[in-house]
Amino acid sequence: MSYPKGSEWRKWDLHVHTPFSMVQHYEGASADDKWENFITDLESLPNEFKVIGINDYLFIDGYEKVLEYKKAGRLQNIDAIFPVVEFRIKKFGGHKAFKRINFHVIFSDKLSPDIIRQQFLNQLYGKYKLAPESNGVQWGDTLQKKV
Repeated sequence: MSYPKGSEWRKWDLHVHTPFSMVQHYEGASADDKWENFITDLESLPNEFKVIGINDYLFIDGYEKVLEYKKAGRLQNIDAIFPVVEFRIKKFGGHKAFKRINFHVIFSDKLSPDIIRQQFLNQLYGKYKLAPESNGVQWGDTLQKKV
């Protein structure tokens, strides 16, 4: 029995950016050093932290990398890892008081990264008028990582 006392409180942090995030400040001489420092920090969390959400802007590459570490036997202190996709929205309903709104989409940890890419990320479509004073100069495409 995992919890013989019944319900127990656990801490969750569903906003953890990785070294793959577009905005991050992890230190290390190389990408491998940054990742090792990041994973070591997660493994050093106080015992009450059991669930994390790996948060990235528009992509889930960092989540995928963290899963690789978990499958390799690291992060034994973490019971569940959720993929989280963050969107920064510059405009919100045309209201001048809202400068920036962030949306966070939290997915089930039972969904594979491939399913999230195929059925969510690759279905998003951005549309932007490149020159406000111009007619017909527009950009539109799906939001997917170009390799």
